[in-house]
Amino acid sequence: MAGIARDYITSARQLASIGNYCKAIDFYILAFEQNPQLKSLLEEEFSSVLVKCNEILVEEKNIKKIIANFTKAINLFPENIFFINEAGRHLFMFGFYEEAWRQFQLALTTDSGSVSAEKNLNTVKNLLIERWHFRMLNDNVRNESYRAAIHEKIKPKKTRVFDLGTGTGLLAMYATECKPLAITACDSSAVMTTLTECVLAENRLLMSVAVKNKMSTEMTASDIGTKCSLLITELFDAGLFGEHILQALDHAWENLLTDDAEIVPKKAEFFIVGAHSELLNAKYQLRQMTRNILKLHPLLHVRVFANNETYDCEDVYMYKDLKYMTKPQSVIKIDFNSLEDIKEKLYNSDTKYIVKCNALESGQINTYIGWFNLDLTENISITTDPTNEGRANAWQQAVFFDTVPMDVKKDETITLDFRLKSERLTLMPEIPCEVIRASPDALRFLNDTDYVKMIKNCIGMTCIYLGQTTDLSEVDIIDLNPFPLFGFLMLQRGIKSLVCYAKTREDEDFIITAFGTNDMKLSNVTILIGDQWSPGETLSKMKFHVIFVNLLELCGDIDMRFKEMAQNLKNSHLIPGGLFMPSSITLMGQIVNSKWLDVSNRVNDKNLGYVVSKYVNQYQVSQNFHLDYTHLEYRPLTDPVVIGICNHMTPEVLNVPVIDDGDANALLCWYEIELVNGYKTISTKRPFSFIDGTAFLANPPIPLVSGGIANILRCVDSDGSYKFLIDDENT
Repeated sequence: MAGIARDYITSARQLASIGNYCKAIDFYILAFEQNPQLKSLLEEEFSSVLVKCNEILVEEKNIKKIIANFTKAINLFPENIFFINEAGRHLFMFGFYEEAWRQFQLALTTDSGSVSAEKNLNTVKNLLIERWHFRMLNDNVRNESYRAAIHEKIKPKKTRVFDLGTGTGLLAMYATECKPLAITACDSSAVMTTLTECVLAENRLLMSVAVKNKMSTEMTASDIGTKCSLLITELFDAGLFGEHILQALDHAWENLLTDDAEIVPKKAEFFIVGAHSELLNAKYQLRQMTRNILKLHPLLHVRVFANNETYDCEDVYMYKDLKYMTKPQSVIKIDFNSLEDIKEKLYNSDTKYIVKCNALESGQINTYIGWFNLDLTENISITTDPTNEGRANAWQQAVFFDTVPMDVKKDETITLDFRLKSERLTLMPEIPCEVIRASPDALRFLNDTDYVKMIKNCIGMTCIYLGQTTDLSEVDIIDLNPFPLFGFLMLQRGIKSLVCYAKTREDEDFIITAFGTNDMKLSNVTILIGDQWSPGETLSKMKFHVIFVNLLELCGDIDMRFKEMAQNLKNSHLIPGGLFMPSSITLMGQIVNSKWLDVSNRVNDKNLGYVVSKYVNQYQVSQNFHLDYTHLEYRPLTDPVVIGICNHMTPEVLNVPVIDDGDANALLCWYEIELVNGYKTISTKRPFSFIDGTAFLANPPIPLVSGGIANILRCVDSDGSYKFLIDDENT
């Protein structure tokens, strides 16, 4: 470095050393302009200062300056993926989603192998368009039923139509087929209304539909010209009322509709049935085997943290162990054409909807499942009944999970009390009981009976191993699993101390309760809570004889924070000869064809009758999480193969023999976990696994031929995060 450029660098470093990072950046840029050769030498140094500068600007919420910094950095280093991706990440952080999309797409155009940019782009897409839009648009039963109902109700040149919550505008397009007097469509999402306008324009219908980006409850008759005589909507969730349909229709009848207007759908009815499923219930309540290990009181119930939700949404027909224990019973009926009925349901939340169910056989009811029928018109109906093969799959079923499992005898009558609170059906408690909440992560971990058994079986082996070098009463352990079961069992064996982790305050209370029930001294236990801690600051110079860290997220991804933390703990906090668990995590993969993944991720215009996919499929993601392989239907096109060792990922092309002809649309991924060297492994691809599966999606699907070779391209970022791309040997 010579002359002016050298002086600029000196000034930049001095400014950075006293924390004036933003001014330092200006001097770095001046130096690079004077001597461009310095860029390659100081790119990493400049990047570090830029990161520190932007951390300060984030606290100041100065997005304008942040983007100015990144613009300068990208101009200097146009192929630096980190700068491009970070610019997008900060735009996303401040709510500039479409601008963030463009940055992530630019990063992928610059380097298609960038894992971080692709994950960030997927995050934006998931935020802008929820995944249920895909399954709804692909539902032929729903589409054709609504189309027929709309045709039945519209009088050409007379009917004024209001499409409430238009989404992609499909129902409005069906309405145009009948030549009504006018059509107005509204949606609260700016993204959806823009998309609707694009779809309408593509199908040459933009002049036929007035699209409003507005909540219907904020609209007046002047927003639609004059009051309408027909309202069409599909504003329903699995529990029928959860999307605030009653509030929307109450406002519409008062402000947007003529006195003689009609609603499609005309009426609805919600049903409930008692059922038994170990697989389903394991998502919500602690199983008996683990209750026995923790010695919990019989009247203490451990349930998933509900976050004020009264039911969950599931495709219950996919649960092969599901047994219906009662006949379906009607819970509530609603006439959408009656403002009086709507108001009665909306404003009388204390009204009891008493349901009596008779047991079909002796056994246990551990969940209640709800679905609905929609009478679109007097002649056209659809149902979400999971036992009906002709059901509409656009909506899932409601699972009322917050119940006490009940042993029943054949013909016994069970009385259920439902209320409609905040437009959500709520099943009131049957009997008083003490309830402790736990995060889904902790509950699923403890309900994974195979993994729990494996941990128990490792206890004796661990004690023997540690006993060779020290007395058990001197052993210190850190157990960073969703619930510290290993540490719990080792405390029972008499170890000195345990450091463990609670994701939420509810998990902390659960841990304290379980340890207290077993008379364990909490003075020997340190609980780290949430994500606002780091090993270096929290654990200082502590050393451990055993370090057990779960690196996997419930959704099926690697938790990069815990992965980095585990490496730090292993390098700095494990005593010589100590035990690190799990000893290895192997990533497995299998190329498949799955119709379900297609329906959930790619719109097919043949299901619609209009060109919609061109626009909606821009929001496809490249990876699906939270896949339950117990239920997922697919056809294998290759055998399962090892596609990576989680702590030693490098970019590579893997060649996999094809065993069947077909269009490959996904690479399914799961893990093989070895807790201790030389001990058997356990797969996460099995019933009750505490880790879900993931799928890397091929877009478009890739034709494979039996006997050929499929290529799996493994892309890895510098932090070890990974993604996979599929092609065949001829691509």
